[in-house]
Amino acid sequence: MTKRIHIWARGIGVAVAAMAIFAVTMVSFISLTLLVISMEEGGANLSDSTVSLTGAVVLLSQGIGFNSGSFTLGVVPLLLTLLLIALIRQLAQRFGTSLPGYCAGLLTWIVLNLLLVQNTAVNLSGSTISHVIRTALVFSLGYLLADISNWKEIQALLSFYREHVPSQIRLIIRIGVITWLAVTALFIAIALGTCIYWMVVNHQVMARLFALLNMGMGSRILTSIASLMWIPNLCMWALAWVSGSNFQIGDAGYFSMWLGKSTDLPPIPAFGLLPDQVSNDVIRTMLLTLPMTLGFVAALVVIVHPRSCDAWTLITGKCDDITWKQAIIRLSYPIGALCITATLMVLSFLSLFGVTNGPLGKDRLAHVGVNTLEATRSVAQPTFLGFTVAWILVVVIISFKFGIHIVLMSIQRRAEASKEIDVESLHDTNNVSASIGDHSRVISSKDYGSSETSTTVLVHAENLGSSKKEADTNAKED
Repeated sequence: MTKRIHIWARGIGVAVAAMAIFAVTMVSFISLTLLVISMEEGGANLSDSTVSLTGAVVLLSQGIGFNSGSFTLGVVPLLLTLLLIALIRQLAQRFGTSLPGYCAGLLTWIVLNLLLVQNTAVNLSGSTISHVIRTALVFSLGYLLADISNWKEIQALLSFYREHVPSQIRLIIRIGVITWLAVTALFIAIALGTCIYWMVVNHQVMARLFALLNMGMGSRILTSIASLMWIPNLCMWALAWVSGSNFQIGDAGYFSMWLGKSTDLPPIPAFGLLPDQVSNDVIRTMLLTLPMTLGFVAALVVIVHPRSCDAWTLITGKCDDITWKQAIIRLSYPIGALCITATLMVLSFLSLFGVTNGPLGKDRLAHVGVNTLEATRSVAQPTFLGFTVAWILVVVIISFKFGIHIVLMSIQRRAEASKEIDVESLHDTNNVSASIGDHSRVISSKDYGSSETSTTVLVHAENLGSSKKEADTNAKED
C-alpha cells in the first residue's frame, strides 16, 4: 500500500512541479515585459494584470484561446507548447513513470488547469470539456514520451506484438515509421530555413514597424522574444508557402509564391517578416519541385539501402542467384513501407497545420493561418509522386537487367543447340565413312594360270544390302 501511494505521489509531483516551474517563468517574463512597456510609454502601471494574463498565457500554450474586449488571441504559441511538453517529460524522467503515476498526474494537471480557468479574468474560448481534453493531451504527450517503453504493460504489448506479427511485417512497419520521421524532419528543416530567409530579407521592414510604433529598445527586445513563441506556426505557414499553397492573415493579408498582398494588417512588428511573391520563374519552379525531390530521394534510399528493402542486391547481384519470386517479394516491401509513411504523413501534417491556425480578432481577422486540407495536399501529393517515381525507376532497372539476362541466355542456348547439331552431323558423317571403309575390299594380284601374264583386278564393292560373303563370291567368279 505504501509503495502504491509513493507511485501516485510521483505522478502528482510531476504535475505540480511542471505547473509551478512553467507558471513562475511566465509570470516573471510577463511582469518584466509589462514593467518595461510602462516605463518606456510612461502610461499607467500594467503590472496589476500580471497574474490574470499569466493564467491566460498558460492556458493559451495548451490550445485555449481568450479574448478581452476587442482583443482576441487564439493562435497557439507552439514553441511554448513544445517547451511545456519537454518540461513535463524531463520531470517525469526524473521522478519516474508508471501507469498509476500517469493517471494520478493527469488528474492533478486537469484540476490545476481548471483552477486557472476559474480564476482568469479574460474570456476563454471553448467549453469546459474542450479545456479538459486539450490540457490532458499536453500532459499525456509529455509524460508518455518520458520512458513509456519500460512500463510492464507496454513490455507485455511489445512481447505480444513480436510473437504474433511476422518478422517481415514488423520490418515493413519499422521502415515506414522511420521513413516518416526522416521525411517529416526534412520538411521541418526546409520550413525553418525558409523562415530564416524571410527574417534575413525582411528584418528592415520589421525595424521600420518598430519605429512607426515608437517602441523603445527594451520593448523591441522583449516583443521580439515574445514573437519567437510563434516561430513553429510561422514555420508551418512557410512550408505551405514553399510547397505551392498559401496562408492568410484573415482578410487583411494573402501570401503565396504568386501573390503577396496585405491591407490594414494589425500593428504587430512580426508581420513585417511576411514574404512577397517570387518573381523569378526558375526559383519558383525549383521550390515547387522540392517535395517531389525529397520524396524521390527518401524512397530511393528506402528501396536500395542494405538495412532496408535491399533492392541494391537485385540491381548488382547475379541474375542466376535470384529468382523472380525473390525479386517480387523484395520489391513489395517498399510498397508497404511507403504506404505506411504516406498515411502517417497525411495524419501528422493535418494535425500540424491544424494547430497552427486560430483567430486574431473577429470578422476580418477571424481566421489566421492556412487552409489545412489544401496545405496538406500541397505537401503530400508531390511527395507521394516522388515515392512512386523512385519505385518505378528501380523496377524498370531491375526488369531491364533481367530482360537482358533472359535474351543473352536465350541466344547462348540457341548457339549451344546449333553447335550440338553440327557436332552430331559431323559424328554421323564419320560413322558413315567408317562403315563404307569397313565394307570396301581391295582384290590384288591373282594369277589365272599364266606365269607371264598376270591381271590385277581392283574391285570396289559397296554394301547395298548384300552380305560380305556374297561380295567375296562375286569377286571370285569375276
